[in-house]
Amino acid sequence: MATKKDVHDLFLNHVNSNAVKTRKMMGEYIIYYDSVVIGGLYDNRLLVKATKSARHQLQDNTLVSPYPGAKEMILIPDITEAINLTNLFELIKK
Repeated sequence: MATKKDVHDLFLNHVNSNAVKTRKMMGEYIIYYDSVVIGGLYDNRLLVKATKSARHQLQDNTLVSPYPGAKEMILIPDITEAINLTNLFELIKK
């Protein structure tokens, strides 16, 4: 199932940062922060890389695979409820 454009637009409006860019790929969206891949929108879900710092900050979040055979990523359950996404993206980028 591909990510809907309205979910993509909601994400970009919520983040509201010029450092965040997306690229559509095979029906999903790869998310870049300062030109570094930090996650993606998969099946209408926001998933971020499970770096050590991100796992520490989001230790209660679920790890899921974006597609069969992929590394697990951290699920951000509700884009509109997520706070400080830009700070999280900065942690993941390091």
